[in-house]
Amino acid sequence: MGAFPRIANGLWEAELSLHGGQLLRCFHRDSPHPVIWLGSKASFSPGSSIRGGSPVCWPWFGASPVPGRPIQGFARQHEWRIRHHEKDFISMTLPEENVPPELRDFPFELSHEIRLSDALEMTLVMKNCGAAPVRITMALHTYFAVSDCEKVRVHGLEGTPYTVKGGPEEPGERGPLAVRGECCRMYLPQTGEITLEDEAWNRSLLISKTNSGSTLVWNPGEKRAAQIADLASGEYRQFLCIEANRAAGDFLELAPGETASVSRKIRIRVR
Repeated sequence: MGAFPRIANGLWEAELSLHGGQLLRCFHRDSPHPVIWLGSKASFSPGSSIRGGSPVCWPWFGASPVPGRPIQGFARQHEWRIRHHEKDFISMTLPEENVPPELRDFPFELSHEIRLSDALEMTLVMKNCGAAPVRITMALHTYFAVSDCEKVRVHGLEGTPYTVKGGPEEPGERGPLAVRGECCRMYLPQTGEITLEDEAWNRSLLISKTNSGSTLVWNPGEKRAAQIADLASGEYRQFLCIEANRAAGDFLELAPGETASVSRKIRIRVR
């Protein structure tokens, strides 16, 4: 089957990567443009993180609680295994033995399920297999393809307070979010549906989620993008990340033997 299995159902077509256990590309029949963006310089080498798709940040988001460990966790840097595969559904699991022992704080089970229906659905399921409670932060770090990150509008964040890189809380938007330059805004609490409106591509993406109380909106902007080695010149304009998170004050605590999941659903509306 290879490292890039595919699923499709007549409306949607998606390509997955076993490196990182993530969605890689996705298209919808009614739009000539991709729904999910993948960078031209994305790396699939061992220990690397893929620039684009929808990386799984787990079991920590952002900087590691232990110095020297990879940013955004280890799940997106190692090889997953297919557990179940159908025409329109795939379940991948991260074998514990594929993760170096020095990165593992607790025994775990982790699976990523991706299903195509009238929507694109992603569910991350995690279990604490250890004898002590654990605290987890995570994200489904989805790169949405856009015509131009500075011309699209994000609806559904109005009135929700946010922080920028852990700074002081800022009041929520009065209207739709328009990205100008670098954007790294963590909205908390945020549970409602978000609409990514792209007039140039005559479509909107309707983005909902379950069991996630925080949302990050991220784009590096031109200056920061120039410092990112696996991002080609000008590519920052081609995506906007809208992440389903459990981060900041919205962490997960799993008791021994406990299972939890975070899901997101993406639908498309074409004008």
